[in-house]
Order: sequence, then structure tokens, then C-alpha cells
Amino acid sequence: MTERTEPGDLLDFPGAAELTAAGTVPPPPPDVLAAVQAAVVRSARAERIPVPRPETVRPLPSPRRQRPRGRPRRLLVAAAAVTAIAAGAVTYPVLDLGGEPTATASASQFLDGVAEVAAAAPATRAPYWKVRVETANQDDGRRMDTTYFDRAGRIWSVDPDGTVHTPPAGKKGKVKRWPVGERWLTWPALGELPTAQKALTALFPADATARFQQVALLLEDSPAGPELRATLFRILADTPGVHLVGDVHDSRGRAGVAVEITRKSSYSTGSGKAVTNRAKDRYVVDPDTGLLLETTHELLGRTTPADRYTWLEVGPADHVDRT
Repeated sequence: MTERTEPGDLLDFPGAAELTAAGTVPPPPPDVLAAVQAAVVRSARAERIPVPRPETVRPLPSPRRQRPRGRPRRLLVAAAAVTAIAAGAVTYPVLDLGGEPTATASASQFLDGVAEVAAAAPATRAPYWKVRVETANQDDGRRMDTTYFDRAGRIWSVDPDGTVHTPPAGKKGKVKRWPVGERWLTWPALGELPTAQKALTALFPADATARFQQVALLLEDSPAGPELRATLFRILADTPGVHLVGDVHDSRGRAGVAVEITRKSSYSTGSGKAVTNRAKDRYVVDPDTGLLLETTHELLGRTTPADRYTWLEVGPADHVDRT
């Protein structure tokens, strides 16, 4: 029996409706081509099923993925869309949020694709969360920080020589928290956040830049569950001013894809005078895992080196050890 192919099955990729309805137009700009290329990447990654990871932290990048059988049509049709756009046959929309251009179409497509990857990751029941990050900035130079925290937020730190600093008993000591709007939430509280995009967005600052920064902090090192991480990436995809840089390597040589946002950075001098600078934040994402590899913050027009945070291990742990 011949397999019946439905039109919706063939045109199951971002921008399909626009491809169908469009007429002949002039050749598109490079960012439009990048948008559709991102759609192809998204479709290709949607064909992958992650292999469940053990309940233990692993260095980035994360595990290999297996490609299942079947459904090759979506990828092939998406590739055909790239050919059509390159030939100037169709247009591709730029997303809009409240009359203001949101993330460029290419950045939005990429971040939406990463959201799907994040949603497919396994949840964890581990008692600890481990974060190992290399920090480089003008004040502190370069240093390595390894910390563990439990579900109550108690923090263990590990020195480079393997010395483990245990948190004090009782309620004394630091507690690990993350900002969400005006609240600072612990690990269990993150699990109570809504995962519907509209409801979650309403909890963050109304200012798009401030919202982006808080969301990025959660994506860097928090134990947010798969559905929550997916929604956080979708919020980034709808943020004005986010641009896709493309394929890059972080300071450790790991391959990833970078997005950037430029924001205003203000501070007060000793005399009380406010000084405003422009800063560029870059986030390097592993598109196969949805994990952040590196974050940099650079003041534009200044010779000050960019602050850098390279995320070497972020994930669940069964116990606190000396590494």
C-alpha cells in the first residue's frame, strides 16, 4: 500500500505558510538567509531523541544523541525552503512584539529550537547541584570556582587543592537563590514557577533588558527543570534586540552558537553623578544540550576587558566531592 502524504506533514517547518503564500521578491538580506538556515537546523535537531543521562554531573558538552528512523520529509522540505529563499522566491517574516521589533528572525528561530532541546532533557531527583565555572575579569583576574548546593540552598565550596568548605549548621550561612522579578527563589521555589510563557513572563521585570538578564542568570547555573528551561528560552526568543552571532568557540575551544544583546549600563560615581555606558552581553549556547557554555559582558567604547564566565560543569550530583 502506498503511504499517503498529507500537505501538513510536508510543510511542517517554521515559515511554511509564508513560503506557500509568497510571490517573487528581490534577493533577501543575509539575516533572512540565516533565519531559514536556523529553521533547517531546528528541524534537523527535532529529529533527534536524547539518550537519558545518569543522575550525575558531567563536563560539557553533554551526551551524544541518536537519530530515530522515519520522518525525513520535514528536513528535506525545510532545505528546499532555503533554496527557494536563496533564489529570491519568497520572503521570511521578522517577528514583532507590541509594535517593536523583537529578536531578529534568525535569533528567534535558534532560541525556539534550543527550547525544544531543553524540553526533551531528563529531569533530576539528585540531592545536589554542582557548578564549576571559570571567571575572568579586571578585578579578580582568572579564577576557578566549584560549588555544590542542596535543595535547601546550603552551599559547599571546593578549593583548587580539594579542600571542601561545609556550610554551617542550622540557618546560618549563605543560601543559593536566583532573582525572578523582585523575589529571590531557592531550588524548590523554582519548581513552583509556571511554565506557560505568558504567566512566567509576567513574573519578570517589564523592562525587556532587565528581564533578559534575570532569565539568563537562571539558564546559566540554576537547577530549573526541562519545561521551565524551555520556557525561559522562549522568553529570550521574544526579547527585543537579541541578535544571532552564529557558530563560535568559547575560551575552552568548545563549539557553540552565540547570541548577543546590547544594553545600557548605569552606575553612580562618588559625587553622586550617574554615568551611563552601553554594554554588550554574549551568550554561547550548546545547541545539542541547551546548556550555556560561556557568558561575556563587555563595556562598549572602553578598553576594559570583557568579564567572562565559562560554565564547565552545571548539573546534578549525588554527593559533594573534592573536585
